[in-house]
Amino acid sequence: MCEGLGFHMSGNILNHVDEYRAAVLLGMPPSELRRYSRVSGLGHVENDDKGQKVVFTYEELRRICLLVAQSSK
Repeated sequence: MCEGLGFHMSGNILNHVDEYRAAVLLGMPPSELRRYSRVSGLGHVENDDKGQKVVFTYEELRRICLLVAQSSK
């Protein structure tokens, strides 16, 4: 259960979040996050047991927030 919140079962905090969780954290639709990711080059593809997925570090999310804030001016 805790893994879905960004924690391993041991309680260690992960250093990245998947695209869906990143969109929720930023309060934007995944499609908008994908657009900002594509334009900025932020985010990267990782392989897991379910295939490939785009993940973001918390630093990348911070940088996307700055881009969103600048584009709203």
